[in-house]
Amino acid sequence: MAERPKLFKIDAEMQRWCAELEQELSAWPDVSAKPMFGMIGFYHGKSIFAAIPRTRAAETARSLLIKLPGLNDKRLKGASGPGSGWVAYELESAEDIAEALTLLERAYETNS
Repeated sequence: MAERPKLFKIDAEMQRWCAELEQELSAWPDVSAKPMFGMIGFYHGKSIFAAIPRTRAAETARSLLIKLPGLNDKRLKGASGPGSGWVAYELESAEDIAEALTLLERAYETNS
């Protein structure tokens, strides 16, 4: 049996930032959300496009998982999310929320 990936506990600041992202994504058309391992998975129709931490994060304690197959950007790291095409985006400050939303919108449009 494969070893489970380590999930990192997130701090209160990261929880606030992720709550902002969660609120925004929940307002997008045809988006649903399902809890998953301390995170919340966001779906556009039947396709998952993001995993936002609630209490736990994958990769690092400051990362979101975004499904962006084929994206080659040095700011993003390949991630061990379910399936292929996942990248990890690090939130280092509240200013990173705008860029995260840009990437999330791209993933939303790509995974429909």
